[in-house]
Amino acid sequence: MKKTKIVPKFKSIEEIANFWDTHSTADYPDYWEPVTDIKFSKNLKSVYLNGAKPLKSKIVQMRLDKETISAMEKVARQKGVGTSTAARMLLREHLSEMKVI
Repeated sequence: MKKTKIVPKFKSIEEIANFWDTHSTADYPDYWEPVTDIKFSKNLKSVYLNGAKPLKSKIVQMRLDKETISAMEKVARQKGVGTSTAARMLLREHLSEMKVI
């Protein structure tokens, strides 16, 4: 019989985040309560837009070397998103740092 793992006590949100970034929730089945009633909002708004209307997107093709593509895929895996989403996030972050958006 498999021994049930116990979730440790945490002192901060950072400790919680670091723990779940490196552990699977599947290994702690007794920690979670079953969800029986789920409701979804029809009017969800992005926390990234700060009240602004979403911009219309346009597909832009670009050539990237293998090293850049590999790095982008690594970032995407770390963030748990697709490669194109990671690329958009990184571009927007950098453009924001440059204060052009």
